[in-house]
Amino acid sequence: MKTAPTTGELTFTTPSDSGFPFVLFLCVLGSLLAHAATFFLFQVVYPQRVTIPQPAPQVSLLTPSSPENIALLRWIEAEDPAVIANDSSLTPPGLAEVRYRPSFATPQTAPVGAPAEPSRGVRFPRAEDKLSVADSAARVPGAPAPSVAEKTAIAYFGPLAARSPAQSPPLTLTYHATDPVEPTLVLLGVNSQGEVTSLALQSSSGDPQLDDWALAYLRTVSFASASAPVTWGFARVTWGVDAYSAAVKSP
Repeated sequence: MKTAPTTGELTFTTPSDSGFPFVLFLCVLGSLLAHAATFFLFQVVYPQRVTIPQPAPQVSLLTPSSPENIALLRWIEAEDPAVIANDSSLTPPGLAEVRYRPSFATPQTAPVGAPAEPSRGVRFPRAEDKLSVADSAARVPGAPAPSVAEKTAIAYFGPLAARSPAQSPPLTLTYHATDPVEPTLVLLGVNSQGEVTSLALQSSSGDPQLDDWALAYLRTVSFASASAPVTWGFARVTWGVDAYSAAVKSP
């Protein structure tokens, strides 16, 4: 069992009296007084809140009561874009009573046709009635029946009768018919230089090879020059005894 230390062995000594601690009380009281004095000396005083009301709205009217207002109103009316952008909704009086009238009900000016093209010396035949060509072929004088002594001959009718052939190859037949044939009638188109540009068989002889020979021969014929671009006429080929074989007699 340990023994209590003696007084000389303690580091701190505890007072033995147990009276009121006046020193501590005085320190606390002095601290409170110092803080109170500080708040009293340095107190913050907030000003009274003042509310400023908003001003009442004011409306100014521009009336034509003065020359200045009149000039300003006229400038606003002239420069206001809303006048142009605004669509007028004013309905004319009596619009519902207007009767609909289509545009095609009123006669208009007749449309102008295409201008006539100038003639460029085209060598094609002009437009003619087919019946007129047949009628003109019917008006060609009939060919007399060839005799045994006659040879093949070519005669021209219509406007070509006045234009004598400038060059005619010899009539040398390379084909001979075996049956009696009729004269061959051909429609010719001759240009201004005298060249045959168009051929059309009007009446067949009854032998296709003789007709082909007649067309081929007429293509080689040259006529005298003329001022007309195209001259139309007929050529009648009358087949003679030289168009038949030796064993066949001409009709």
